[in-house]
Amino acid sequence: MLALGFVCCGLLAFYVYTSHKTIDITEFYHPYVQVNKEAALYQLNKDEYEEFAKVYPNVTMQLENKDKQDMHTAYFKLKNQDVYVKAEDVKEAAALTKQKMTSRYLPFNETITTNDSYTLKDGDGNALVTMNQKDSYPIYMKNKKTIGVMVNDQLYFIDQKDIKETKQADNTKEEAAKDVPVFMYHYFYSKANGEKAENGNWLEVNDFEDQLKYLKEKGYQTVYMQDLEYFMDGKIRLPKKSVSLTVDDGTKSIYQYAYPLLKKYDMKATLFLIMNKFKDDTLPDTFQEMKENGMELQSHSYAMHTGGCDGGHGGALRCVDLDTGIKDTKKSFSIIGGGFVYCYPYGDVTESALEIMKDSGVRMAFTTNYGKIEPGMDKLQLPRVRIFGESGLSQFIYSLDE
Repeated sequence: MLALGFVCCGLLAFYVYTSHKTIDITEFYHPYVQVNKEAALYQLNKDEYEEFAKVYPNVTMQLENKDKQDMHTAYFKLKNQDVYVKAEDVKEAAALTKQKMTSRYLPFNETITTNDSYTLKDGDGNALVTMNQKDSYPIYMKNKKTIGVMVNDQLYFIDQKDIKETKQADNTKEEAAKDVPVFMYHYFYSKANGEKAENGNWLEVNDFEDQLKYLKEKGYQTVYMQDLEYFMDGKIRLPKKSVSLTVDDGTKSIYQYAYPLLKKYDMKATLFLIMNKFKDDTLPDTFQEMKENGMELQSHSYAMHTGGCDGGHGGALRCVDLDTGIKDTKKSFSIIGGGFVYCYPYGDVTESALEIMKDSGVRMAFTTNYGKIEPGMDKLQLPRVRIFGESGLSQFIYSLDE
């Protein structure tokens, strides 16, 4: 099995010059290289380089350290594996760090065996490498046309047509999640700074830290919305100790109090933002920073978080026409640079609101109804677990374990 370490983006091309007397590729060495064109990969067998795979253009590979290379051959050795690429087939690439998965999936207790030749692809369906050998992999994701496998902590995909057989296997004994709690927060304050809670939606910052500390010490992981969508569709298995943290409205208290603690405990959260609160319809630098550092931004509407409608909690989304609702929803996502998850203002859900979500391309939408996320749920009427300021750590733990 090939231990891939692919990243992206290449820079300047270079060429290897050899003579009939000697070969020296030292000056062309770089820790990361990108193939110039479709190129072969080789394995060393009894001093002979034998082709066993094909790598595609724009794929970047990490090379073994310079002191472990034989610079008097025409081949570079890849990092931590007995795989080689011809020096003349690669060019210098940016020294990028391989991005690992942000959430941990459990393997299904099934293993695939490939055909004698198969191709590994990225999540967008781009071919990375074709292997001219049969391999076996535990299954990490099930799609209609592809199977997801894990290589070097990254998810790659193999077309169903490249799979010879699937067998039951004892890949893990770790317990998988049957449901996942999505915790709902709003505002944060600090008693040490002389602040007070304005209502039950305000959580003291030390209480928030106690909750994050508990999650960290007990081995919980926080997951993104895409992970929850896969989980509900039955495509992946999440560890039992998986949770989602969401924060509504997008107030300054998130950056001031919650964000530093989320970073401290290596947790991620989804922030549902009310977009018309931002000057000039521009995402503030603080939220841009949080986005770049692992926080997920999704929509709490552009201008629907107001009252004035009859029924429910009186949210504006209840009584706007279809076109107005769609324009508002799409505008909110344009400000954050894309997204697919919506949080209903005041939790109000109506038939017209559901129609707005569908026509706006929203794939998941959250209410204020109590409950946990389970496979097969209606993804446009999802429940959460509200965190009240007066609730202690014991109540938080109960919400995890009930």
